[in-house]
Amino acid sequence: MRSDAQENRVRLVRATRDVVGWAGSSDVSVRDIANAAGVSLATLYRHFDGKQALIDEVSILRWSRMAELAHERHPDEEPVDHVLRILETYSRMTTRDSRFIRGAGIEVGTTPVLHIRAAFEPDFATSWVAAQSAGYIRRTADPRDAIDMAGVIRDPQRRVSMLAMLAGGLCTDKVDVADFAAKAVSRHWK
Repeated sequence: MRSDAQENRVRLVRATRDVVGWAGSSDVSVRDIANAAGVSLATLYRHFDGKQALIDEVSILRWSRMAELAHERHPDEEPVDHVLRILETYSRMTTRDSRFIRGAGIEVGTTPVLHIRAAFEPDFATSWVAAQSAGYIRRTADPRDAIDMAGVIRDPQRRVSMLAMLAGGLCTDKVDVADFAAKAVSRHWK
């Protein structure tokens, strides 16, 4: 794809996220989205079938990024650190997109593009099971529940404290939750 075409796609997706978030509803027109993106309707339709495809693309990109992150564990990274980094990243993404998520009517634990989330889950589960086996995550904790709980964290002022509370409930005493919270604030990971 040409760079200008890729740039138009990105602008359209960002505009969709912004316009739906500002409106607090998906009852916006494709013209509103195209205008916010600074492109013509023809350009919009060259890239997307319509408004729902644009709305879905926001979730597709979020879950695609999560799938990449779950798949790309650093060689020297402990499985528990990988799990916590994923939870932190997801909470940051959903906090950033909270107005869009609410406006689009997306509920926690659901996504209009389940196949993309399905691509994320096996790699996340691999790190999760390794961290559980090493005694860092409680045996009763479930990775799907953890990601859903991270996804409901939407208040930017309370995000880190809520994330620390989530980690404290999931992890055993072998995990320094205060250190995790400090990393989440600074976004400084190995």
